[in-house]
Amino acid sequence: MKTLVAIIITLTVCLTFKAQGNLQFNQALLLNTMSNNPTQWTVPAGKVWKLESIGNASSGWMQIYIDGNLAFEYWGGSGPTGNYAYVRSSTSNALWLPAGTILGHVANAGTYYRWFNIIEFNLVP
Repeated sequence: MKTLVAIIITLTVCLTFKAQGNLQFNQALLLNTMSNNPTQWTVPAGKVWKLESIGNASSGWMQIYIDGNLAFEYWGGSGPTGNYAYVRSSTSNALWLPAGTILGHVANAGTYYRWFNIIEFNLVP
């Protein structure tokens, strides 16, 4: 009897919750810039970005903004020299960005090449 009740409860819970959708690979993106302007990119509607890696051709730092808020600092070869709340390194895990998210950056080296490696997925209902 306990087993039957457990099965019914489990099925009820499983059928109540629905996933938000499935992810389908769309394309690999290389977003880049060579200027220290407030370059921003927006995740398109119906898409999800998986930010795999970030690079900076200088040994300095980049501040990464998500929706206008400082999310983390990325350090090149020199490493952090101060007290920072969160520093993201080149070995950090991927970061998932839903549709409508604005990704931006600022760096301490004005004209060095900077890049963001992203895998874009379609959100399929």
